Amino acid sequence: MSLCRRWRLGRRNARARRAACWVVSLLLAAVLHALPATGYAAEDILLEVGQTHVLPAPGLSRIAVGSGQVVQAQAVDGKEVILFARKEGVSSVHVWTGRQGAKAYTLRVMPAGFGRMRAEVEQLLASMPQLRFSVVGHQIVIEGSGLTDDHKQRIAALAARYPEVLDLTGDVGWEQMVLLDVQVVEIPRTRLWELGLNWETGADTAGGVTHAGPWGAVQWLGVHASLGARLQALAQRGEAVFLARPRLLARSGSSASFLAGGEVPYPGADRDGKGTTVFKPYGVGLTITPRIDPRGTIRSRIEVEASSIDPTLTVAAGPAMRTRRAATEFNLPSGQTLVLGGFLGRERTQHTRGLPWLSELPVIGALFGGRREQTRDTELAIFVTPTIVKPDDPALAGEALRGRQLLHRAFPEPPDMLSEISGPVQGGRKPAWSRSQWSSAGAEANHALPGGPTP
Repeated sequence: MSLCRRWRLGRRNARARRAACWVVSLLLAAVLHALPATGYAAEDILLEVGQTHVLPAPGLSRIAVGSGQVVQAQAVDGKEVILFARKEGVSSVHVWTGRQGAKAYTLRVMPAGFGRMRAEVEQLLASMPQLRFSVVGHQIVIEGSGLTDDHKQRIAALAARYPEVLDLTGDVGWEQMVLLDVQVVEIPRTRLWELGLNWETGADTAGGVTHAGPWGAVQWLGVHASLGARLQALAQRGEAVFLARPRLLARSGSSASFLAGGEVPYPGADRDGKGTTVFKPYGVGLTITPRIDPRGTIRSRIEVEASSIDPTLTVAAGPAMRTRRAATEFNLPSGQTLVLGGFLGRERTQHTRGLPWLSELPVIGALFGGRREQTRDTELAIFVTPTIVKPDDPALAGEALRGRQLLHRAFPEPPDMLSEISGPVQGGRKPAWSRSQWSSAGAEANHALPGGPTP
C-alpha cells in the first residue's frame, strides 16, 4: 500500500470517530436529562421527637436512612414509607420507586413542644413589626431593635420560659413622652356644682363633663376648655385656691410624682436605741404612671394622697396626721382632662362682735353683742390632662424658653458667690471667674434645653 492510500484511510477513520463521539454525547445528554436530580432537590421535613410522617411511594423498591438514631423508616405494602422521629438531630432519607426513580429528603427532628413554642413566638412578634425570628438548629433567634420597655419585658418572659429562644434584640428605643398638666384646686362645694361637677349624679351637666365609668365619685372625663377660665375667675375672686399647678413629663411606662406640702419631725430611735428624728411628709402628693397603647390612648394609674396636721389630736410623739387617699386606673385620649374629687373638707368660723367688756358679762352680755357661726364646705379637686408629646414638640421648647426667661428675671446679674463667704473683695471688684463661670453655666443650660439659646 502506498503512502498516499494510507493517508486517505486514516483521514476517513478520523471522521468516523468524530461522528461517533457526537452521537454518544447526544445520547448521554438525553439520558441525564431524563434522570431525576437526586442530589439537588432534597425536600425538608420538620418533625418533633415522637412524631411520625407518612411519605407516599408507589412502586417502592428501596429505602436508605442516613442516621438510624435520629429517624427510623418503615415500608408499608410497598406504597408508603412511615418515618419515626426518635431523637433530636438531622438525617437524610432516600426513597427509590419504580417510575420516579430516587427522591431525597432532609429530616430535621426538633425537641418536643417546638411547634407550640414557635407558634407563641409568631403570635408575640405579630404586634412587633420591627422584630423578626429565624430557626437556627434547635433554637429560635429573635432579632431587631427599637423596642419599648413592655416589648422587652414580654420577650424576656418568653425566653425565660423557653431556653431554646435566643434574644438578640437591641437596646430599648426611645419611648414616647407624656406631658401631664396637673391642677390641684380647693373649691367651695356650691361653686363646684355651678361648674358642672356634681359627683352624685351620672347625668351630663354644664361644662361638657362626661361620666367615665363605674367610679361615680372619682372619674369624670371630657372637661370643656371653658372650665379652666371659670377656675381662674374663682381664684381671682378668692373663692378657689390653687394649691399646686405642676407640669410633669414622663416616659411611657415610667412614673412621675410630686408633693406640695412639707415635713413634720417626729422623735424616734435607731437600732441601737439612740434617739433620732424622723420626718414624715404631709400635703398633697400625686403619682402618675402613664402608658401609651398602639392606638394612641393613654392608660394611666394615678395615686393621690392629701394629708394635713390634725390640731385636735396631739400625742407625746408629735401631732397626728389626717390623711385622705385614692388610687385608680383610667383610659383617656390625648389632650382630654380627668377630674379626681371626693376629698371633702369643712371649716367652721365664729365671729363675735359687741361692746368691749359689756359683751363679756354673764347673762346680760348677749344684750351688748352677738356671735355668728359660719360653716364652709370645700372639696379638693385634681384636674389631670395628659398629652402625648415628642422631643421636638414646640410646647416643650416654649416651656424651656419660659423657664430661662424666669431665671434671667430672677437673676439679672451674675451672683457674687464669694461675697458672703470670704467678706468684701479688695478694690470692690468681683472675682473675674465668677462672671465667666455664671456665663458658661448659662450657655450650657441653653444648649441642654430645647429651643436654642436665649437672646
